[in-house]
Amino acid sequence: MKTSKPIRLNKLLAERGIASRRKADELIETGRVSIDGKTVRELGLQIDPKGVEIAVDGIPIDQGKPKLRYFVLNKPKQVVTTLSDPEGRETLRDFLPDDIRLFPVGRLDYDTEGVLIVTNDGNLAHRLMHPRFEIPRTYMVKVKGKPSAETIQKLRRGVKLEDGFIKPEQVVFREGTKKHSWYEMVVKEGRNRLIKRIWLRLDHPVLKLVRTNYAGITVEEVPSGSLRSLTQEEIKHLKKLIQPGTTKKAKDLTSGGSKKRMVRRSKPEKTYPPRKRAKKVGTRKKAAPRRAAKKSPSKRRSKD
Repeated sequence: MKTSKPIRLNKLLAERGIASRRKADELIETGRVSIDGKTVRELGLQIDPKGVEIAVDGIPIDQGKPKLRYFVLNKPKQVVTTLSDPEGRETLRDFLPDDIRLFPVGRLDYDTEGVLIVTNDGNLAHRLMHPRFEIPRTYMVKVKGKPSAETIQKLRRGVKLEDGFIKPEQVVFREGTKKHSWYEMVVKEGRNRLIKRIWLRLDHPVLKLVRTNYAGITVEEVPSGSLRSLTQEEIKHLKKLIQPGTTKKAKDLTSGGSKKRMVRRSKPEKTYPPRKRAKKVGTRKKAAPRRAAKKSPSKRRSKD
């Protein structure tokens, strides 16, 4: 019997559209993957896919390569960037087509909005998230207060966090008041809660966070909660970014001043409108009635 070339199990799962390589490793480690009925937990395992049955959560995977699909979601706030949630919160599954198995490229926090690429191309997702390729991410950040010029210079020079040093590619003031300020930031890392931890380190907590650009992909004219198919030009651009030797070219995707560079969309693509959110009944407790505050002649309550 002729055998095919051995392939790493996590790469095979990514090619079959099950998950990104990183997520596939999690599936293997937690014992959710089996080969011919036997659970495997060995990371880096190489297998010959011909003549074996591979299953995830007991469901055999399709051995044929699926049609690769690429979308961008304008993620609303208060949505978990997973396909299921034990706490019953809204997840990405509520905004994705039912007939395609998709997963996110990276993640956005529960209360963060904006650009989120979703696909069934596990290899592309793995490389876009890999630090080696230095994929630029642009955020609009609303922070508490009015940071001083000295604070912003410190930020531009770089900030030391508990998990290492971080220097943003760009920090630009957009607008603000005495109570809050808006900044546009570009970073090339995807560490957990990175933007929020940076500003917290500077004593200016983040009040609102929106990702406006990921690797040149935007959600302009895409309503919150809606999904748009990527154009062929955008897909080619993403694949070019993750080719060997193209790391430095990603610098061209960072915005400069008021001029933003992004991938041109050759023609309007299909947009999937947001689904109506189901109202959850009985999940919130009724607030206790407030007691009338006693007026004090010496002190006044200030409105925030």
